[in-house]
Amino acid sequence: MEIIEKIINLIKKYDNFLLVIHENPDGDTVATSLALQIALRKLGKSVESVCKDDIPKPFAFLPLANTVRKDFLVGDYDAIIVLDCGDLRRTGFPQRLKEFAKHKKNLINIDHHPKNDLHKIASINLIDENAAAVSEIVFNLTRLLHIELDKDMATCFLTSLYTDTGGFKHPNTTPRSLEYAATWLAHGARLKLITKNISLNRTVSSLKLWGIALSRIHKNSFGFVTTVVTRRDMEKAGASDNDLSGVVNMINSIPGSMIALLLSETSDGKIKASLRTDSDEIDVSKIAHLFGGGGHRRASGFTIPGRLKQNIRGGWNIIQTDH
Repeated sequence: MEIIEKIINLIKKYDNFLLVIHENPDGDTVATSLALQIALRKLGKSVESVCKDDIPKPFAFLPLANTVRKDFLVGDYDAIIVLDCGDLRRTGFPQRLKEFAKHKKNLINIDHHPKNDLHKIASINLIDENAAAVSEIVFNLTRLLHIELDKDMATCFLTSLYTDTGGFKHPNTTPRSLEYAATWLAHGARLKLITKNISLNRTVSSLKLWGIALSRIHKNSFGFVTTVVTRRDMEKAGASDNDLSGVVNMINSIPGSMIALLLSETSDGKIKASLRTDSDEIDVSKIAHLFGGGGHRRASGFTIPGRLKQNIRGGWNIIQTDH
């Protein structure tokens, strides 16, 4: 409670806030940031959100999604709040956040990931590893600030929870999460709009890309399920990185799967790895940490320099590069 009181006092004291949406943004970081932006504006604060990357099309329906900035100047803000970010590098602005933390000392880290390097430089850390999504944490904060919950905030909060629980299918769905969802629905959260844009929003290009990814599934005797997607595959399908959203969860649903791994080439010459598991005995975040990544026990990822190349046996090799 002491940590939350510090955040409340800081919010009451200052007027200019920046909310950081992590790179390669997912529904949790985008939707919760927009919900908090709406909430703080209700208090008369000047609030902006920033993201190094474009906001994925499935989340363009969210209120204020078209106002997210691509860059910022540290001197323009009294406080910066980073939401749902596993590590400092993933913010997209590591050096500037270090500079801000050093001089202004008003860097707030709100997350449901384990402690990391961002935790070390933040002046205040509000962490709840038991929260299914960071929206649960931020919603409680807005209640303590006595901010009235409206349908726009409720829609953002529900979008966050819906995406991080895989539409309430993942094991992180708890009774508490469903209670939050019920509260948000009671305040006008537009579930039909959320499902239409997220679960049912599949273009021809994305389906073609999924077809390629699913055609390459390999499962070994240990229940390790893998597939790969190259830049050439994306070009051939006319798809983008965002069209891969959900693929790793799909291959993790294969009966007997213990760990699912999706390897995909990025536009800047790297390989992105997405890991999933439903096993209580496996912690994929430990695998991700070995390669400089992070995440949750059941959902993690990392990025390494390199490219993917098919070998003569039909398998795939990772070719290291100097990038």
